[in-house]
Amino acid sequence: MDDVAFAAASLPRGVTRSNTLLAEDFLDLTFALESGQQLPGLLRYEGPVRVSMPSPRLAAYRPDLENLLARLRSEAGIDIRSTTNPLAAQLHIEGVPAAEIQRAFPGAACFIIPGVTSWNQFRGSRGRVRWSDQTTLGQTGIFVPTDSTPQDIRDCLHEEIGQALGPANDIYRLPDSVFNDDNFHAILTSFDMLMLRTLYDPALRSGMPRSAAARVVPQVLDRINPAGRGVGNQPRSPESLEWKQQIEAAMTRRNSRKARVAAADRAVWLAGQMKPVDHRLGTALVTRGRLTFRSRPEQAAVDFANAYQLLSSRLGAGDIRTAQAALHLAILGLKRGDFPQALSLARNAKPAARRGQNAVLLSGLLAVEAQAQFGMGDKSKARATRIDSLKWARYAFGDINGTIQREQAELELIGEIAPPTPVDLPR
Repeated sequence: MDDVAFAAASLPRGVTRSNTLLAEDFLDLTFALESGQQLPGLLRYEGPVRVSMPSPRLAAYRPDLENLLARLRSEAGIDIRSTTNPLAAQLHIEGVPAAEIQRAFPGAACFIIPGVTSWNQFRGSRGRVRWSDQTTLGQTGIFVPTDSTPQDIRDCLHEEIGQALGPANDIYRLPDSVFNDDNFHAILTSFDMLMLRTLYDPALRSGMPRSAAARVVPQVLDRINPAGRGVGNQPRSPESLEWKQQIEAAMTRRNSRKARVAAADRAVWLAGQMKPVDHRLGTALVTRGRLTFRSRPEQAAVDFANAYQLLSSRLGAGDIRTAQAALHLAILGLKRGDFPQALSLARNAKPAARRGQNAVLLSGLLAVEAQAQFGMGDKSKARATRIDSLKWARYAFGDINGTIQREQAELELIGEIAPPTPVDLPR
């Protein structure tokens, strides 16, 4: 049975957005933490960066790691490579059971800790090194789950390695970044690579205060990001601490469903008051729709439709958020028997899922496409599409007890396809 994998990412170099605004984003990413604490100086590595990933249970992800490091060398200009010698490494990636990660940081899928090189050292440490204690980056431990889905583990490698290189903040106002805790993006984006390329430009150095960096960064961006030269500053809404708190409460599974829905309602209202309204309203609408699909199905349908309209108009049909909203609309189309609409939405969203290397989204879109094809009477196409969906589902979720592999094998042996397994909304 053939395995699948995404081709090496081929994203555009640079960002077509005002370099002035991009400079603000850079300073907010590198001089502040998610807690709101301000850092006294710029943090980066001042020499080659070597990455160690010795955990046997992470061995299957070595190609993913090597592809990411190749992108960081090419797109961000960072001298970064893997090493089998932990003593030569600055970044130490260790696999840890998800339950252990949750005990250390409830709600976190993975995390980084400066100043440690192993899980045992992290657990035994008392006076831990803080980001604000450092004048340059040194040893950093990156802890990812060994028993989560493959998609989650790959996502963790991208976000945590990216942040371990210096941009330690997460900012919800950023529409095109993994440095944004809404978890729509799975891989480092063109924006993220531009931020890292800026950080590792020779004009900057470790310890540089924000005031000094603020004078240099616009010049760096004008040199390395010609797409942003002369672009006018578009109005945008600032970060909202209350919206952040509400959307995180809505997305936290350990909260009660009632509390999550109430938080989502509040997040939708808050995002609607932003001037101008941006992708955060789409995020809130999709989140609320997922939570209320069974309890308030008519409202959920409106939320998904409004999210799709907003995101496609603001970010375009090729954006990953637009593709997520399209998946939900397509599922609703299946449920009411509108197979042509479901098929069109799924097909149009697939390129964004592939570009963003989101196998969970891609397998879902393919499952919708297969079910729509079956509903329209094209059983042979539905069979082939369903097999493709199952292959990507294995890549995204693994194959617990061989269920996905067995279904795929059965479909490859038979000439006709039974009605595909109904697609449901992700929780």
